[in-house]
Amino acid sequence: MKILMIDKYYFIKGGAERYYFELTKVLEAHGHKVIPFSMQHPENFETEYSDYFVPKIEFNGLSPTQKLRQTPDILERIIYSRKAKKAVTKLIEKTKPDIAHLHMIDHQLSPSILHAFRDAGVPVIQTCHQYKLVCPSYRLFVMHKNQICERCIDGDYYHAISQKCLKNSRSASAVVTVESYIHKWMKIYDHIDLFHVPSRFLGEKLIEGGFPKEKIWHNFYTINLDDYPFHPEYKDYCLYFGRLSEEKGIQTLLRAMQHAKKTKLLVAGDGPYRPHLEHLKTELGLDNVTFLGNKGGTELVDLVQNARFIVVPSEWYDNSPLVIYEAFSMGKPAIVSTMGGMPELVDDGINGFHFEAGNKTELAEKISTLWQDDALVSKFSKNARYKADNEFSPDAHYKNIIQIYENLVNENAYLSKWS
Repeated sequence: MKILMIDKYYFIKGGAERYYFELTKVLEAHGHKVIPFSMQHPENFETEYSDYFVPKIEFNGLSPTQKLRQTPDILERIIYSRKAKKAVTKLIEKTKPDIAHLHMIDHQLSPSILHAFRDAGVPVIQTCHQYKLVCPSYRLFVMHKNQICERCIDGDYYHAISQKCLKNSRSASAVVTVESYIHKWMKIYDHIDLFHVPSRFLGEKLIEGGFPKEKIWHNFYTINLDDYPFHPEYKDYCLYFGRLSEEKGIQTLLRAMQHAKKTKLLVAGDGPYRPHLEHLKTELGLDNVTFLGNKGGTELVDLVQNARFIVVPSEWYDNSPLVIYEAFSMGKPAIVSTMGGMPELVDDGINGFHFEAGNKTELAEKISTLWQDDALVSKFSKNARYKADNEFSPDAHYKNIIQIYENLVNENAYLSKWS
């Protein structure tokens, strides 16, 4: 089978791209041909198809003069990119794919490419990595207010302007508001045959937003478990690893550590909230907390492998965080807030614990329980790896995804025959 795999970046920029390339490896290992389509970028991996990619466009870091001069190009790219549609049409004609699998296409590519697949009779599946289809600013969260926000789910996108959802800017928020209204009016996302959601929670939000239930398919992400070997042994620390920003709930974690003095927390990562967190650590007198800064590669794997357990205290709708996949592969239990898709990944009392987001007392209790009970840590560790083997592994993922591909291709062929 030939799969046209599409994301606006052809390098690993975030979790979406990590899944993109993991899935590509899985499919290629089973003999399928994966054809990329993306945006040109100096960090892109090499590919024979790069000449088909759309030109690079930059939205961030522009001066007011540059923004004004580039406004027509920016609006064209965000709302309906004829360049992207033309480029992907040429790639379709060249490669004749059986199916298109979309990931992040917003802004740098735009959903204009969906009309190219419609015209060519190519079935389309999209993996939804965030909430863009029901939220102009992706997150269902107002960053500058640190607040969950569901005002736009029913299609009243003007709330994005009043809340200044994107970059705390009315003008930027107005652009994505107009974008959302135009795409809704065009019914352009009707051309997607199936939406792959890594969390049922995200699928429920799409259904609330009017997307047909029968078009929503849940399947977890996959990671290469060999990159994160099972390591049931541990040292005396628990671990948070990831970006340090307010919505991640790390301030609640620090306040919980004040009530779990006998435990030790290592914080690996960096971000805009780090100075505030370090000040809070000093203010609370937390000698049991250490900030390590950014860690990556084998150094980060070693840190996770030797942790007693990890904590993911998010206070926004985290979709399906890969830190939990990695931790479970290494046999590390997880304590997570009941936000977004995390309760679906972590089974309470089986391979970790749940706690109410923002509840420092409950979090402290869960941390202390797991810290004091070696037998429970051992039990959770085995269960975590068991879930990784059965639900996150490349083999398990392939069995699910290839069946979906075949169903969409066969259904499309049947409809084409009788149209």
